[in-house]
Amino acid sequence: MFFKVYRIIHIIWTAIFAFYISIPILQRGGPDTAVYDDAFFVILWIIGVVFLFIKKLRKVGFILTVLPFLFAIFNFIV
Repeated sequence: MFFKVYRIIHIIWTAIFAFYISIPILQRGGPDTAVYDDAFFVILWIIGVVFLFIKKLRKVGFILTVLPFLFAIFNFIV
């Protein structure tokens, strides 16, 4: 039961950063190199969420859903 609640909370807080990254995609709207970088991390987050619900790939899903968070932190610092 605890793991199911944690998984839902994990999806919600990583979604905040994934959609934070997707905002520049919506603002630019054109085929720019930075748009592809941002879209790549959003797609990785979506794949990670799907993997969270597959028992064998759950750990990989946690890693993939955290990548947009790390990308956002790196962009904020640099």
